[in-house]
Amino acid sequence: MKMKGSGTRFDPVCDMNVTERDVTYKSDYKGRTYYFCSFECMKRFQDNPEKYISIHGREAKV
Repeated sequence: MKMKGSGTRFDPVCDMNVTERDVTYKSDYKGRTYYFCSFECMKRFQDNPEKYISIHGREAKV
């Protein structure tokens, strides 16, 4: 989820905020881009994206 004006993105797997310009790991799902702090978080999301979307009760707004 993009935090307005902050230049950070929310990692839905570990709840970490990552700096948008430093993000290396991204994954598209259902037309939205999700950003991750590490390969491990990205892989966990890709294995079961609905789990991480439903845990937080929200989808990334990009």
